[in-house]
Amino acid sequence: MALPYYRISNLVLICFLFFACINEDINDMPEINDFYYQNVAAFHADFNSVDYKLTVYLEFLDSLDNIESISGNIKDGNVIYYEFQLGAIDMNSKVYIHENNLIDENNSPVLPQDIYLYDLEVSIKFTDQSIYSFTNDLTTSIEPEIIEIEIPSIYQIDQTQWTILDLRLKIKDLNYLNNIEKVRYEIKRTLLNGCNVECIIDENCNQDIIEEDYISDQTWLFNYTESLSDTIFIYDEEILIRPIDGSAFYEGEELIFNETDCGRTGIIEFKFIVEDRDGLKDEIEGILLELVE
Repeated sequence: MALPYYRISNLVLICFLFFACINEDINDMPEINDFYYQNVAAFHADFNSVDYKLTVYLEFLDSLDNIESISGNIKDGNVIYYEFQLGAIDMNSKVYIHENNLIDENNSPVLPQDIYLYDLEVSIKFTDQSIYSFTNDLTTSIEPEIIEIEIPSIYQIDQTQWTILDLRLKIKDLNYLNNIEKVRYEIKRTLLNGCNVECIIDENCNQDIIEEDYISDQTWLFNYTESLSDTIFIYDEEILIRPIDGSAFYEGEELIFNETDCGRTGIIEFKFIVEDRDGLKDEIEGILLELVE
């Protein structure tokens, strides 16, 4: 039986942001004998749009005695929004750090809220007054987004066999895959019809189930499947559906789900949630699925 599908799509794709987040062109990469490749062990810059905290971390392979200062700036085009200094930490002279909350005297964010990708330039000044500079992308914390949902509108329950309901989400995160904390779902039993059998296990099995609230479980998580690009990702989930006869479910000899009086038909609603490591999230609710015999 062919099942009808509907697809929810967000048509607002910020294409120029998408392409801006792709790795640097190989022609822009430093020569192999560049100072960066010979001396820098690690570099990381992070900006959290929730508390406006900037963290810049620079670590050298060895302690360098000929460094006079290390400065940096955040800019968009020719406009510089923030300038800073990196300082060596006491415990490790190879590590230079800058941390600050980018809020002005009016408690407003220093960086504009409508710009998501900046150039972060770091300049190393040496004791002979020569300067080495490099530039890195700095992305602000951007809410992840559910841009597509694949789910049947009707699902036919088997009479005697447990079956699998396949769900798929397409997620966009301009802060890349590692920024996604989890993708999960909740279910509302909007109207589940009572069993049309004699109640043996549950004396109330003939009554309809009608609920107004979503329920969740810590195991109701989507699994990452593949990346369509640096910022578009596929997540899948398989949900076991109980047969009409209410059979128990076993994995080998292990009982997973107990037997019930019946597998219920009716209407359920899904809520899908994606959460990132910055505490931002996107959710879509009210996705209806009809379970039929």
